[in-house]
Amino acid sequence: MSSNGRRPDGKDPWAVGEPVNGERVKGEPANGEPATNRGEAHDGADSIGAGEDLPGDPAEMLALIRSQQDTVRKGTEPSGPLLFGAWGVAWLAGYLVLYVSGTQERGLPAGWAFAVFGLLLVSAMVFTGVHIGRRAVGVRGASAAVGAMYGWSWAVCFAVVFLILSGVARAGASHEVMQILSNSLSCLVVAALYMAGGALWREWRMFALGVWIALVAGGAALLGPPSSYLLMAVAGGGGFLLGAAAGVVVDRRRSQAAAETATVAAP
Repeated sequence: MSSNGRRPDGKDPWAVGEPVNGERVKGEPANGEPATNRGEAHDGADSIGAGEDLPGDPAEMLALIRSQQDTVRKGTEPSGPLLFGAWGVAWLAGYLVLYVSGTQERGLPAGWAFAVFGLLLVSAMVFTGVHIGRRAVGVRGASAAVGAMYGWSWAVCFAVVFLILSGVARAGASHEVMQILSNSLSCLVVAALYMAGGALWREWRMFALGVWIALVAGGAALLGPPSSYLLMAVAGGGGFLLGAAAGVVVDRRRSQAAAETATVAAP
């Protein structure tokens, strides 16, 4: 090596990775291969290895994305058939009890009938809250906040309904007025929250059922007890059960379509 630090062939020892004063250029190989070329080759190998893990067919990639979206939707969104079924059973059984008791008591159901009806409604509300709460477990961010606020809306609204009815009763309202008002307010809360839930989760079945319940409650208020209870049982509870059945059919068809798409996309 010459006094100027170059090799006899004129090449710079730093460029070829040759030791200079006992030191080797960091990152340079001993065989003199430039580090830039070696790094480019390494990056290219990594890129190829990462690409091999991805589906090569666009149809297969689309099927995979749809499958994942369907799985997330089922795990986080409330189940319409379950909620509709719970409220359908509660309304159908509860209003039938009120109607039968009202016809025997000349329009005014007995106290035990209201107790049974209230127990069924509370059970449906508890089921709704637990179901939504379980679906929100593990979910963070805006979705979790929406589910929590929606669940608390049920409790707050029905607590206010109870306070309103208590005030009206203390004001001297008749039994017939109390029956019409209690049924109308409760149904209006259910209808409004179902429409709100349908808007939040973009679930048209839920929104349409809320509209139907509001219309049925308005008709029942005009009809008056005890015939209004029969209307609520058949049209209200029956509407919930029909919505549950329709939800089962739609969800099954959606799952079958996703499975067929995945089968077609598979190599």
